[in-house]
Amino acid sequence: MNNDPYYNFCLEEIRFYTEKINDIIKEGLKDPKKYYEESKSEWKKIYQMIPVMYMMNQIENSELPSHIPNL
Repeated sequence: MNNDPYYNFCLEEIRFYTEKINDIIKEGLKDPKKYYEESKSEWKKIYQMIPVMYMMNQIENSELPSHIPNL
């Protein structure tokens, strides 16, 4: 690893997408329709979680004190 966080980020992206490509080659091409349907199903679940995550974030932010008392 390098001390440059931007360089390290790029390396992590390369690693992630290389693994994704390998998964598509190994599993996706065996049964493309199944791979497609499973991928769409996973993204649908993720999209459904976005409003819940947003709501939790709003609740968390509203519970923070509006000011910090002087000590």
